[in-house]
Amino acid sequence: MAKKHDEDKEHCKCGCGENLKDEHDYTADIFEDNTTQDCGCGSDCDCGDDCNCTKENKCNENCTCGDDCDCKGADYLKDFQRVQAEFDNYRKRMQTSLLEARQDGFMEAIEKFIPALDSFKMATEYIQDKNTLMGIQYIEKGILDTLSKMGVEVIDATGKFDPNLHLAIEAEDKEGFESGDIIKECYKGFKYKDRVIRYSQVIVQK
Repeated sequence: MAKKHDEDKEHCKCGCGENLKDEHDYTADIFEDNTTQDCGCGSDCDCGDDCNCTKENKCNENCTCGDDCDCKGADYLKDFQRVQAEFDNYRKRMQTSLLEARQDGFMEAIEKFIPALDSFKMATEYIQDKNTLMGIQYIEKGILDTLSKMGVEVIDATGKFDPNLHLAIEAEDKEGFESGDIIKECYKGFKYKDRVIRYSQVIVQK
């Protein structure tokens, strides 16, 4: 709202240079410390009576004050929220990548350990002494139980051949089996959380 000059003051606060005797209207707000401050939006501001668009404040996001508007607070907030969301996504990707790297390293270690387990199978085929054989089988079972607790499972090699789990190293024509049946498991297969570490090596029926 326009205000009249205060005739008790010596100079016009709006800086127009007019004689105080000739009262006229001016739009600058006069503060208690005798200073003036214009709306930061400029003459095109249509924010309404509650406009507080100084350099330190921002009117609402629908402000149409024009290119000279200093109302950047909402824009800064949006930028901050976008950066924060991008950082959260980056953090989640890093956590996923780290977990996958750990799993890959674990699976690689188990893969190198598996050939040692094959030696137990070979030993049981050649050892004749029952007590020695029982000792070998007991050690093998203990190792397999420990792997199971770590999430490593032995792949079932009975029933039908499954290319997702089994590797056919030979095909035979044996009575009592249907085509695609697994006749014999030659080497155990292992998987970790549905990821195959080594396929079961089997003989299948033609």
